[in-house]
Amino acid sequence: MVAVSVVIPAYNAARFLQAAVDSALGQSFQDLEVLVVDDGSTDDTESVISQYGAAIRYLRQENRGVAEARNHGIEESKGRYVAFLDADDTWSYEKLDRQMKALAAWNGRRVCYSAFKVCTEALELLSVRRSAREGSVLDDLLLRGNVVGTPSTVVCDRSLFSVVGGFDPCLSQCADWDMWIRLATVTEFLYVDEPLVEYRQHRANMSRNPELLERDSLRVLEKGFSLSSLRPSVRAARPAAFGRNYMVLAGTYYHAGRYGDFLRCALRAVPLDPRQLGYLAGLPGRILRRRWHHRRPRRCR
Repeated sequence: MVAVSVVIPAYNAARFLQAAVDSALGQSFQDLEVLVVDDGSTDDTESVISQYGAAIRYLRQENRGVAEARNHGIEESKGRYVAFLDADDTWSYEKLDRQMKALAAWNGRRVCYSAFKVCTEALELLSVRRSAREGSVLDDLLLRGNVVGTPSTVVCDRSLFSVVGGFDPCLSQCADWDMWIRLATVTEFLYVDEPLVEYRQHRANMSRNPELLERDSLRVLEKGFSLSSLRPSVRAARPAAFGRNYMVLAGTYYHAGRYGDFLRCALRAVPLDPRQLGYLAGLPGRILRRRWHHRRPRRCR
């Protein structure tokens, strides 16, 4: 048995895939296997992987979505831990080493994630995303949104998936958030406050369908707040959690130019959580700062 199975789901990501695979194979931590799950790609994904020979386990399936691809990789994995890496992201050289040492030091925590760099398609640095944690990870995931961020930061004890099940293929955009909530019912998460991942932001992963995001995020919260293990104080904060989510959706619709839906979601958010008025008032300033910041990219490495 290897220590870590690296699962890379890939769908028509040939132009980025080599950088992802190289960053996994080039880790300072070498007790690993790398599995690439080709989710029915129609580009050169298979030929990119063929150059690695036996260094990569290549699995191909019909196009069933990223959740099913991750599940396929987990089922075929042999490691004690599973680490996820999206095909358009890359890892820093000591990513796994840092996280495996942290897990060994914090006995009893069986999931670890880290901060990450948000980069342009050319890996120019836009920002560093750190986890907005305040309490237990389960509380934060329900009350503060997906505080874990990209799956590419996560290392998880593989045995936990037999307890909580796989990624939900019915969730188009929020399957990772849903998974973190379910995992948080059986273990606390360990956070490493170092940006160990380069999350590549490009047109394909920015073209989220706002309607799907609305449907999926509301479903995740409904599932999460139905858990019997929630503390009473968290259960009582359900309206505020939905209010926060509606304001996030309002911002998503705003950036998509869907101003009617922006207003609809904002009007849903404020009665559920009056604090969202402050967020709404500061929205124009945040938009201006974001546009200015994105004009001044720096190299991620």
